Amino acid sequence: MSTVLDPNSADLTLLQDRQVAVLGFDALAAAHALNLRDSGVDVWVGVAPDSRLAARAEIEGLAVAEPAQAVERCDIVLVPGGEGPGQGHGEHEVADYQRLIDAHTEPGDLVIVTSGAIVRRGGLTVPEGVDLAMLRAIGDGDRVREEYLDGRGCPALVAVATDGSGAAQATLTAYAAAMGALRSGAIVTTIEHDALAAEHAEKHVHAPLQAMVETAFDDLVDRGVEEEVAYLAVVHDLKTRIDQIAEAGFATQYGPTGLPEEHAGERATSRRSAARSAHPLEQVGRRVRAMMSWIR
Repeated sequence: MSTVLDPNSADLTLLQDRQVAVLGFDALAAAHALNLRDSGVDVWVGVAPDSRLAARAEIEGLAVAEPAQAVERCDIVLVPGGEGPGQGHGEHEVADYQRLIDAHTEPGDLVIVTSGAIVRRGGLTVPEGVDLAMLRAIGDGDRVREEYLDGRGCPALVAVATDGSGAAQATLTAYAAAMGALRSGAIVTTIEHDALAAEHAEKHVHAPLQAMVETAFDDLVDRGVEEEVAYLAVVHDLKTRIDQIAEAGFATQYGPTGLPEEHAGERATSRRSAARSAHPLEQVGRRVRAMMSWIR
């Protein structure tokens, strides 16, 4: 069983005298900046002052500075990444972040990334004495902001990679609380596990699934099925099933055991027997879904 942090785990006073630099202002970065600001944290948005992103941040009442200035004046730095699979950082972007961190952080500072991939694959590092941690919200930027405003919160994965100060975990937990993540719970993991899970899923689930969908579409079209009909069968209907699985698990999709119709005779006769025979994925899914208020 994983460790899950709740609001009682956090000491928000740890953020009272600290400033956070949020690099960029896409939907995810904006959610971090606005949620932190609304929790009473001093936030600076690090973008070019004459950019559209700066104008958007200023409309929201946030302070804006050049990225280098924001990192230099703050002692917590958020490096946001893409919000979905395959939307990570490019090499050039990682190099830019690395230069900012190397030049403008000092011992005792904390760098927070939103995905383990930028560390494991991108090679992002921190200078000696600087802490490195991850907070990956289970939800995109818009969801993170909406849940916070509704008085709930998106759950998150949190991890500490480098703890030069000895206080990285406590500060990260306070940051997660200010984000609203602890309202639903933050699962403690490692950056290595987060990156490994993403890489494994991409290789063994997401890429093969895309290949199967494309092959099925081509086969149907070759057999004379209209392209639109083929698309609806292999993409639209797949999304419907995936949505059902994400919201209620495989078992609800097919019945108590999650078995398709051809295996109807193997189904359990009660919910209790179904629970005993279900794959562990179902049990974990119930726990994780219980943290997501928007699908309850």
